[in-house]
Amino acid sequence: MFQSLSGKKVVIIGINSGVDLAIAKKVTELGASVILSHDSQDKLDEAMESLSGEIEAKTVDILNEDSVNTFFEQIGNFDHLIVTSMGDRNMPRSLLAEMTTETAQGAMQKFWGTFFAVRASLNTIATDGSITLTSSVTLFKSSKMGGISAIAAANGAVAVFGRSLALEISPIRVNVIAPGLVEDTSIWSSQSESERSDLTKWAIATLPVKHLGQPEELAQAVLSLITNPYITGVVLPVDGGVTMV
Repeated sequence: MFQSLSGKKVVIIGINSGVDLAIAKKVTELGASVILSHDSQDKLDEAMESLSGEIEAKTVDILNEDSVNTFFEQIGNFDHLIVTSMGDRNMPRSLLAEMTTETAQGAMQKFWGTFFAVRASLNTIATDGSITLTSSVTLFKSSKMGGISAIAAANGAVAVFGRSLALEISPIRVNVIAPGLVEDTSIWSSQSESERSDLTKWAIATLPVKHLGQPEELAQAVLSLITNPYITGVVLPVDGGVTMV
């Protein structure tokens, strides 16, 4: 039996893409209250204009542990945490032979932001609640794109962190979503119009589902993870079948 979200409080860290907004819309439609967070007040204000329901926006610097600790102290008790921040587009790319230590450490910010958020959440998250983290489908299928070895390592760290925590902090459930290429994300937005067209054609010709991922499809997968009380310790690829081609 799926858990009801009516009257539940859901915390979403990161509004870098349409996926975050789609998640917020779905959980509010099911009766949950939502706290959106980002380090930019401007981004929060923009997001709030497109949403309705019981939603509160709060700023937090995901890479500053004091800021993260204060954020969770302020929001009080809650039920579900979804961490989608630190998109791969914002991480430095470099071939290994040319990679500086600073670049490698910068790529690992995705893990540290996730770590700070999850650790701080443990004081106030419900014992029958859930935590959903964000990794990448590159865990299952290597990318031909050069210069992403450190980024891949960060995504791997997030995935292993989540699976380990599923045992350590049970009965709180912990899962990880591993998206493929999705429209209206930070990576998608960084592409030129011609690159987007090529990617769309590639998806139609190559993927078993014949289309690129949509934010609502990722949001539906996240919704399944947070409402199904029998799912924990899962790294879920939502990739249109790219791992099979």
